[in-house]
Amino acid sequence: MNEPLTTQILINRIQDGNSAARDELCERYLERVYRAVRLRLGARLREKVQSCDIVQNVMLDVVKGAETFECRSEGKFLNWVNRTVENRIRDEADHWQAQKRDIKKEISMEGARSPQNSKPLDIPDAHDAPTPSLVAILEEELATLERAMDLLGQQSQEYRDLVIAVQLEGQTYAEIAEEIGKSPDAIRMQTKRAQAELAKIYKTLDEEV
Repeated sequence: MNEPLTTQILINRIQDGNSAARDELCERYLERVYRAVRLRLGARLREKVQSCDIVQNVMLDVVKGAETFECRSEGKFLNWVNRTVENRIRDEADHWQAQKRDIKKEISMEGARSPQNSKPLDIPDAHDAPTPSLVAILEEELATLERAMDLLGQQSQEYRDLVIAVQLEGQTYAEIAEEIGKSPDAIRMQTKRAQAELAKIYKTLDEEV
């Protein structure tokens, strides 16, 4: 059985124009990106946008970016993928916030003389997932995880972000520490506390079933 190619080799082949390498890169990171998008969206934004639309856009960004990305290590590539997810979600949040302001402004200016203009926020129609079978497999597990992470975020957004960064995105304590200006040991201890809180939430959810 052949050993899987390293991400660095896949990216080198993509940069050489190898379409099979692009497909393999997508397959390798699709589930990771899907989970990251679902959990990073949060409860409010999750009601307004389709996760799979963001996943598709992220994967397009990743494949296109891989054509020029200098892949020095797996960790560097993962960090770049994670930032791509965050940027896409931030763009969506900004879009909906701006649209919400525009709708409120339109209603306040014209609502009195045109009541029919007072429409609810326009939510896009659902689209098929990039891989429906994958979504079906993950849906039940992710629904529980999403609820637990939302509850954790209500307690501490920092805890929520740490759990996502370490357990989902595979970031190291050193990488997180460098990014936010704390020591790796401080990040490790804080992550353990976050994981303990998440375990308590899971236990509570199990008892509710």
